[in-house]
This record gives sequence, structure tokens and C-alpha cells, in this order.
Amino acid sequence: MSVPIAARAERWRPLRALRWWVLVAVVVACLGYLLISVTGATAEYYQTIPELHRHPTTAKVRVLGTVQGGIVRSADGQEVRFKIAGGGQTIPVVYRGTLPDIFKPGVQVVVDGHLASSGVFQADQLETKCPSRFSSATAQGMPTS
Repeated sequence: MSVPIAARAERWRPLRALRWWVLVAVVVACLGYLLISVTGATAEYYQTIPELHRHPTTAKVRVLGTVQGGIVRSADGQEVRFKIAGGGQTIPVVYRGTLPDIFKPGVQVVVDGHLASSGVFQADQLETKCPSRFSSATAQGMPTS
């Protein structure tokens, strides 16, 4: 006694549907993993100056702040001393190396380094945050249309 073809096909239908759902779940899981691994590799956390003051550490950290006036350069031009401000607080920074072209008072910087026992932040790396190239036309004195 043989089972009709239609009955055999009916018996396998739930397994085919399950197979497609498993395939979809695997693809979604792979895409989710790729998304998390890519964004996690490029995301870098930095502390604000108040956070650094609340939790001082000698470990290497990244700190965000705005460059203040009174930038002092060494005679050879390789060492720069300046202060950064943020959250109503300031911290002195010492950096040895080449400065970005847009480094000046008022520019936001992210400095990598450590806080010395003297309270001066010893920066190993310095990155400037580019100001927006776009501003409203009225702010530049241009008429709006």
C-alpha cells in the first residue's frame, strides 16, 4: 500500500517552512553580528573634563575639550602647552608632536594620553574636531531667498 504523492507532500510542508525560517534566522543573526562588530570597532569613547575630574586615573584615556587661549609653543615647536575647557572646568595639556592645521583657540579637540600626578594631561595624540562647513546664510550676513 503506497501513500499518495499529495499526502507525502503535505507531510513535508511544515519541515520546508521550518527550514526557510531557520535560514532567515541565520541570515539575520549574521547581519546583526556584522553590524555590531563593525560599529564596535569604530566607536571610541572619550571622557569629558568633569568626568576626568570626578574619576581621576593614570590609565590612558581620551578627553574632549575646547582649546582655550594662551597656547605656548616650545622653541623647537614640537611641544605645545595649552588648556582645554568643557563643562565649566579646565585642564592643562602638554602635547609633543605635529599639530593639525586648524588647531587654535575655540576648536574642539580629543586628546589621548594620561593624567600626570601634577594634574597636567600628558597627550600622546591630538585630534581636532572639524567645525561644520555649513552654516546658515543669515549668520554670514547673506540674504535668504
